[in-house]
Amino acid sequence: MKVKVRGIYSTAISKLLLDSGVEITQAADAIKTALNISGESAPTITIEDIDTKEGVYVYGTDPVSVIDILKKHLKNSVFYKEEMGRIYCGIIKNVDQKSKSIIISLPDEEEGVLDMKNFWGYVKPGTKLLIQSKGTYDGRIMLSTQLRIFGEDVIIIKNGFTKTSRGIRSDEGRDKLHEIASSMDLKDWGILWVQGAESKEESVLRNELTSLIQKENEITERFNACSEPTVLYEGLDKYFTIFSKDDKMRLDIIRKKVMPTIPNHHSLKSAGYTILTDFAEALMDKSSDEEMLKKVNETLLRYGPSKNKLYRLAFTRLNGTSYRVEGILEDIVIENGEVKSLTVVNRGDWGGRSYYIDTNKNYVTVKRTDSEDRVLTMKPEIFPKFAKITTFDVVSKNEGGNITVSNSDRIEKLFKRGEIGKEYMEELVNTIKELGRA
Repeated sequence: MKVKVRGIYSTAISKLLLDSGVEITQAADAIKTALNISGESAPTITIEDIDTKEGVYVYGTDPVSVIDILKKHLKNSVFYKEEMGRIYCGIIKNVDQKSKSIIISLPDEEEGVLDMKNFWGYVKPGTKLLIQSKGTYDGRIMLSTQLRIFGEDVIIIKNGFTKTSRGIRSDEGRDKLHEIASSMDLKDWGILWVQGAESKEESVLRNELTSLIQKENEITERFNACSEPTVLYEGLDKYFTIFSKDDKMRLDIIRKKVMPTIPNHHSLKSAGYTILTDFAEALMDKSSDEEMLKKVNETLLRYGPSKNKLYRLAFTRLNGTSYRVEGILEDIVIENGEVKSLTVVNRGDWGGRSYYIDTNKNYVTVKRTDSEDRVLTMKPEIFPKFAKITTFDVVSKNEGGNITVSNSDRIEKLFKRGEIGKEYMEELVNTIKELGRA
């Protein structure tokens, strides 16, 4: 196993993996020097920041081996497994006319959603479909009828086009790969050549393509034989690891063993305060950790949050997708030089909403004129112009004293799948009980 690590968490994660006997390859120059790394061979696993910087993607050959190491040290994080490309024999359950989608029964009593725009034919409950997971959204498995089968150097795509990865820049390499594709009878399958394919022997690539087409034939045969929801192909596992603020602080401690690191290093970097963080760390020999933390917090407070000013709430879902809410900062509580809570009011065509954020709570309260929602989250992180919040898609709704909790079993499912630890699961389950009370 060889792991390539990139992004704001790379030093801490590289140190953690090295201490566990994992080989790090293609490291950044600063990490090579700090950790005495020299390897440049091709990685089997890649770790890189998710777009919101709230955690990392982990993917490649057997990524669970790396995830298991991270789990031992980061107890309050979520290791969300995205089963990209899993192919199913699914059974049509019904149609959701509101969202214009087909609800599909999947194995293990799971359900998936297929957009009706991507379906040709008569929608009849009980009919089986050959479909593939594209990932999840709001805790639901999103499905497609356009299949992809993954190889090491190539991905074949049903009814797709032949193309090369943007990482393949050599004209000679692209010409070689297009020639291989055009010379083979791929029928209605397109090809996406993966970076690195251009350096492989032609015979290796041809054999891989032949193997993938054979895999497709096996999937079709299994589909024809099945009569109930079945997994036909496992696809590619990709983990979205979301770090809690507590675990970002644990990563600070690990990083500090090899480089100067101020308190809240990873929290600040994830929020985009790279220059402030680097500057503070250059002065660490002149101040204690406590003094440096105080100075950094004082600097941040000069820029906000400010009452009656525009403020943004940045929400991240477990699969790495995100959304934003903007409003006016109505109230703020500061204790010992740190922002502890705030209230943001959002007014729009659908009426006004107020969002109450508390850094010590695992939920956000959303108040409307006639109802109150509580959204289960990781403990929020508050910065001058925005707050960062990771949501679990579990929501309690209080309408006139009648409280309902949607998706209340989400946390226990995450625990059963090994995506959160027992202690964190118990903490969140207790929070859900609180959400269910007036």
